[in-house]
Amino acid sequence: MDGNQNRITRGQFLFMILQTQIGVGILSLPYNVHEAAKGDGWISVLMAGLWVQLMIVIMWSLNRRFPSLTLYDILPHLIGKWPAKILISAYIFSFIVIIIIVLVLFAGIIQGWMMTETPRWVITGFMAATAAYLTISPLKLIGRFYTFVSGLSGLIILIAILAYFDPFTEINVHYIYPLGQIAGPINLLKGANESTFALTGFEIMMVLYPFAEGSASDKLKAASLANLITTLVYIFMTVTALMIFSPVEMTLIPEPTIYMLKAFRFQLVERPDLYFISLWIFLAFTSTVSDLFVASLGMARLFNQQSHQKWVFWVALIGYVVSLIPKDQFDVESIDKVEQVLFYILIVGMPPVLLAISLLRGKKERREGGQTDLSI
Repeated sequence: MDGNQNRITRGQFLFMILQTQIGVGILSLPYNVHEAAKGDGWISVLMAGLWVQLMIVIMWSLNRRFPSLTLYDILPHLIGKWPAKILISAYIFSFIVIIIIVLVLFAGIIQGWMMTETPRWVITGFMAATAAYLTISPLKLIGRFYTFVSGLSGLIILIAILAYFDPFTEINVHYIYPLGQIAGPINLLKGANESTFALTGFEIMMVLYPFAEGSASDKLKAASLANLITTLVYIFMTVTALMIFSPVEMTLIPEPTIYMLKAFRFQLVERPDLYFISLWIFLAFTSTVSDLFVASLGMARLFNQQSHQKWVFWVALIGYVVSLIPKDQFDVESIDKVEQVLFYILIVGMPPVLLAISLLRGKKERREGGQTDLSI
């Protein structure tokens, strides 16, 4: 992973985090937070965004002490060779589980709204194959692609804004009143928990950090801006859905964003929900590529190799095959629960522990004479 082709700019670093965060969750987030926090769901999203920002600062603090190393390279220096291999394996497993979840949800949406007669194995196969094809490319090329498709995310918001101009759509602001008094603190926390999983993707900064150009503060600003944009987008989508659908309707609609757009009626634009899904495909695709990249790189590091490319096919194949196993919503929820446990252990729990070990034991990367020296 050395060389100029695997260096990304600060902007590409930002867009890679942004495109990974804004993924499949944008469709179902309003429904998920409404189940817990009702009309105060958007407050839960804000709380989750603030919590994620704290995690970004902790991860950045760890990366700043080892600026030329990925998370996989840092682990052996902090906890030893064999414990590090176990933890790296856990991270790889976690990212593969995310790939599986994305492929399953992607196939469900595409089958339900666009290609009802197309077999699931075909839909997920195309996604896995194209994601693998991009992932074997140099990191710089991946970063350029993310920068290009980030403009499509703006179009998604533009389509959602149509709700406020559709003469047949009633916006009722009373559905979210009184502010902060509908759900109560406990339910707000439950909603924030649901929102946090929708905001996942920020953790790839622990792997991308050494490949990004710029100072440590520049990288923190880029990651923070990506999280800010994602949080604002999710708040906007949540507020819009909560004001269009009544509390009773929200309990019956698992993908309120798509149903909201399907109801729009314009003379020049027919079925804006299909346009929305077509753009959303890129979000699901970039999320898959990100997790495929970090999982493949983890496999390379696990076996003491530099290049991730030879592992991309195997990781994509595992994710693809396993994604065909779930048969119903119960199976999907079971996989999702596994990922939630891994998330709290590996993404929420481990970075503070690793940072504490680094600080207490005085371990950090030092450079002398142009060479990297780890004070172990």
